[in-house]
Amino acid sequence: MGFLDRLFGKKPADPNAPFMEHPTGEFNSAVDAMADAIKRLRALPEWNDWITFCAQGAGQDEDSDHLAEIRMRKDELRLDEPIEGDSVIRHAGVPPSSLTRTGENNYSIANASPADAARIMDAIFRHHLGIRPHADEGDDYAIGAEW
Repeated sequence: MGFLDRLFGKKPADPNAPFMEHPTGEFNSAVDAMADAIKRLRALPEWNDWITFCAQGAGQDEDSDHLAEIRMRKDELRLDEPIEGDSVIRHAGVPPSSLTRTGENNYSIANASPADAARIMDAIFRHHLGIRPHADEGDDYAIGAEW
């Protein structure tokens, strides 16, 4: 820890901690947290490994959870199954060029801003992967990203 970090009380990043977690009080929504994470990821000098965004929402009953994952590397999303791109774009409210299919289950978000990319991922989580907020979470859900 450097002098300025000690002076201002900053702690070094924990290498075992998730890259991003929500809710922690830092962001207003899962979309805001994902947009920030995407912005930070795109700023990395090198990004060759897949990072997994995992959403957690309400399950079949009030005491259960439903989990879903989207893997991301650079400007590519990888899902376990294909999605209907037009539906995702419509639900996300982004330009059609923001999401293009690049493989059987892979999609490019290279033309999407971090905010639009986060809205695309939110639309996939909600409308394709079935993430629903728990009753006490308003219209939000938990999200994390780990290498």
